[in-house]
Amino acid sequence: MTLAATTPGHIGGGLSLGGTSKFGTQKAGYEVRPTGNSVSLEDEMMKVASNQMEYQAATALYTRSLTLLKVALGKR
Repeated sequence: MTLAATTPGHIGGGLSLGGTSKFGTQKAGYEVRPTGNSVSLEDEMMKVASNQMEYQAATALYTRSLTLLKVALGKR
């Protein structure tokens, strides 16, 4: 599947089901249960864990920078 660039400023590119993303390699096909659900609980839990680690890293960085600002202002 390819993306259509309707404006010259758009980023071109293609989407392949076997490509890579932020969360790793995507599967070529999805297992569909008889109920029609194709969500993989394991994949979703991996994404949640990744998001949680990124959030904790960002908040730790912001906390440290805020502490440095307080020290620079003499409030600590």
